[in-house]
Amino acid sequence: MTVSDEHDTAPLRISVERGPGRATVVRVGGELDYVTAGDLRAALLEALTDASADVVLDLAELRFLDSSGMGAIVSGWQRARVTGARYVVRGTPDVIAEQFEMTGLSQVLTFDEDTRAERDGSAA
Repeated sequence: MTVSDEHDTAPLRISVERGPGRATVVRVGGELDYVTAGDLRAALLEALTDASADVVLDLAELRFLDSSGMGAIVSGWQRARVTGARYVVRGTPDVIAEQFEMTGLSQVLTFDEDTRAERDGSAA
């Protein structure tokens, strides 16, 4: 088996839902890498053009994340800080959460508490 056979590729899927009130949910699925990071960066920056809009970044369907993808996520966080919006990450798969932990981003980004409780095994 070759390395490419072991890595199941899935195109990036992004959906943006502007909900009632202030929250915009950006759902990401598939692979977020150097090829697709620009697409997420653009979607996040567009979602954050309204200074009053908060963003929830849902990563539940994300299967792969490289440093370029992390850069796109951080770009959204930086933009949110500038606009004063709340930027929350939720639904983080364990393998992706481990990457956030290793890079220190788990201490910088805000994670949905329900997701963190599930990951820590303390959910009710």
